[in-house]
Formats: sequence, C-alpha cells, structure tokens
Amino acid sequence: MGFPKSNLQTNAELLADAGYDGIEPNLTADGSLWDDKAVNEFADRIDGLGLDVPAISTTLHWEQQLSSADENTRRAGIEAGKRMIEVANTLDAGAVLIVPGVVNEESPYDEAYDRALESVRRLAVVGSQYNIYVCVENVWNDFLLSPLEFAEFIDRASESGPVGAYFDVGNVKRFGHPEQWIRILGERIKRIHVKDYRADVDTIDAFTYPLEGDVEWTAVNKALTNIGYDGWVTAEVPPYRTAPERMPPRVCSDLKHLFP
Repeated sequence: MGFPKSNLQTNAELLADAGYDGIEPNLTADGSLWDDKAVNEFADRIDGLGLDVPAISTTLHWEQQLSSADENTRRAGIEAGKRMIEVANTLDAGAVLIVPGVVNEESPYDEAYDRALESVRRLAVVGSQYNIYVCVENVWNDFLLSPLEFAEFIDRASESGPVGAYFDVGNVKRFGHPEQWIRILGERIKRIHVKDYRADVDTIDAFTYPLEGDVEWTAVNKALTNIGYDGWVTAEVPPYRTAPERMPPRVCSDLKHLFP
C-alpha cells in the first residue's frame, strides 16, 4: 500500500499496530533498501514486530524499463531487479515484483516482448540462486494484455528460473474479468495485489479502496480458492490525504472481510 509515513520502520510499526501480517517495501532510486546496514536493521525491526515481507516491489522499472531499446536503460533495470532479489533474500521475502516492460512509440510491442523476455530471464537466473520468485505484475503498460499471453510469457521466462505472476486484481478490471485471469493463470500466481476499480471512470482515478468499486470480490475469492491459492494478499492503495494513518486499519479490516 501507499505508506502513511516516509520512514519505513515507522510504517512497519503502524502496520503492526493495525493488525497486518506483513509489509512490502519498495525499492526507490535513493531509498534505504540500497544500504545493506539499513536493510539488516529493518529486518531486525520487523522481526521484533512480528511482521513478514511478502515481496519487494519497485517503481524504478517505469523509467529503467526492462524492455527499453536503450541497452544502458535495460542494464539499469536489471541491476535494480538484482538488488531487489538481494533484499528479498535478506528479508526472507521469497519474491520480487517486476514490471516486465512498457509498450510505446519508441518500443513496439514485438520488440518490447523480446527484450522484456530476455531481461526477465536474466533476473530469473539470479532468482534461482536465492530461491526467489521473479514475479511479473500486470500493470497499465499496454503489454501482456490477455491472460493467455501473460501465462505464455511466464512459462517462457520460467525456463531460466523461478518466474511467477504477481496478479493485481484491480489492474485487470479495466479490460477483463479478474476471476477469469485467476483461473487461467492458476498456479503461476505467487502473489496477489488488491485494490478496487470504478468501471464508470476510464482514467487512473478509477482506482479506489477495496469494496468501493466494481470488482466482484466474491468471484475473485472463489477463483482463488479453486486454484488452491493460500498465499499473500497485499493491499496496493494510497494513504488518505487527510489523517493518512487512519487508512491502514480500515483497509486491514476490509481485507479480512473479503478474505476470511
């Protein structure tokens, strides 16, 4: 989720107080996760709070695109992914969240696909050394737009190491049915992100908190049960603009209602 505070350890304390089981840190360009000492201190703190880490995420791959035609840009994205795997290993996360590529005028779909596949395979090789899943997330990147294509991409990348899906329920609602994606992806799903989506708003503003949009949560929960998924379900929502510290306990309560 979007954390209420800027300090990672403070956010961990807020989430522990709100009743969460874990916290998903985000690797940023100048954040503390690049510092081994800071990561070790964070590991000690969350251990004391009784929190686990489901995965390490990042926003860097929107700029350091793994599908970029520029070799230096791809290399930077791969290095960020490698660092995520190292942090995941230290924090016993078991997975990292990767944005595999971005399709635009400079990066045509077919070329982006080939470069993204090569980059994810390179990260999968590193992930295999640590037993860390490289999880590809479905995002608004004009790429891997169907569950069949998404599944095939994961299967091809998995030839090089542990690759799975970090399935975002809200992201799919724009152009598909989450429960169908879940059924088709099946055991490829290793992590879940949840947020809601208002179908009457066709912009980024359509995203909202669980239970406030048009996602059919009963169908989603049933689909997850049918594929035998019993892993992490992580909220990915922003803090409130006013009194941001009040958001985590409310969302935690709603998640426990949706996924008892």
